[in-house]
Amino acid sequence: MSEQMTRDRALEIVHDCYTTGQPQSTAAELTGYSRSWVASEYRRLKARGISPVAGQLELFDTA
Repeated sequence: MSEQMTRDRALEIVHDCYTTGQPQSTAAELTGYSRSWVASEYRRLKARGISPVAGQLELFDTA
Protein backbone atom coordinates (compact mmCIF):
# COMPACT_ATOMS: atom_id res chain seq x y z
CA MET A 1 0.00 0.00 0.00
CA SER A 2 1.61 3.25 -1.08
CA GLU A 3 -0.15 5.50 1.43
CA GLN A 4 -1.22 4.48 4.88
CA MET A 5 -4.97 4.73 5.28
CA THR A 6 -6.57 6.70 8.06
CA ARG A 7 -6.71 5.09 11.48
CA ASP A 8 -10.54 5.19 11.47
CA ARG A 9 -10.73 3.29 8.19
CA ALA A 10 -8.12 0.80 9.39
CA LEU A 11 -10.15 0.22 12.57
CA GLU A 12 -13.24 -0.51 10.45
CA ILE A 13 -11.31 -3.05 8.39
CA VAL A 14 -9.80 -4.68 11.48
CA HIS A 15 -13.27 -4.90 13.04
CA ASP A 16 -14.67 -6.52 9.89
CA CYS A 17 -11.77 -8.96 9.68
CA TYR A 18 -12.14 -9.87 13.36
CA THR A 19 -15.90 -10.40 13.23
CA THR A 20 -15.67 -12.58 10.12
CA GLY A 21 -12.93 -14.77 11.56
CA GLN A 22 -10.10 -13.56 9.34
CA PRO A 23 -6.53 -13.97 10.60
CA GLN A 24 -4.60 -10.98 11.88
CA SER A 25 -2.21 -11.27 8.94
CA THR A 26 -5.09 -10.56 6.55
CA ALA A 27 -6.09 -7.43 8.47
CA ALA A 28 -2.47 -6.26 8.51
CA GLU A 29 -2.15 -6.80 4.77
CA LEU A 30 -5.41 -4.99 3.98
CA THR A 31 -4.65 -1.99 6.17
CA GLY A 32 -0.92 -1.65 5.71
CA TYR A 33 -0.54 -1.35 9.48
CA SER A 34 1.87 -3.50 11.48
CA ARG A 35 0.87 -6.93 12.72
CA SER A 36 1.52 -5.79 16.29
CA TRP A 37 -0.96 -2.92 15.88
CA VAL A 38 -3.55 -5.30 14.42
CA ALA A 39 -2.92 -7.79 17.25
CA SER A 40 -3.52 -5.09 19.85
CA GLU A 41 -6.79 -4.14 18.14
CA TYR A 42 -7.89 -7.80 18.04
CA ARG A 43 -7.16 -8.02 21.79
CA ARG A 44 -9.13 -4.81 22.37
CA LEU A 45 -12.13 -6.18 20.46
CA LYS A 46 -11.95 -9.45 22.39
CA ALA A 47 -11.78 -7.54 25.70
CA ARG A 48 -14.92 -5.64 24.71
CA GLY A 49 -16.71 -8.98 24.36
CA ILE A 50 -17.15 -8.82 20.61
CA SER A 51 -17.46 -12.27 19.07
CA PRO A 52 -14.86 -13.19 16.44
CA VAL A 53 -17.65 -14.82 14.42
CA ALA A 54 -20.37 -12.17 14.85
CA GLY A 55 -20.15 -11.19 11.20
CA GLN A 56 -20.50 -14.79 10.07
CA LEU A 57 -23.62 -15.18 12.19
CA GLU A 58 -25.16 -12.11 10.53
CA LEU A 59 -24.52 -13.59 7.08
CA PHE A 60 -26.54 -16.70 7.89
CA ASP A 61 -29.32 -15.15 9.96
CA THR A 62 -32.60 -16.34 8.44
CA ALA A 63 -34.87 -14.19 10.60
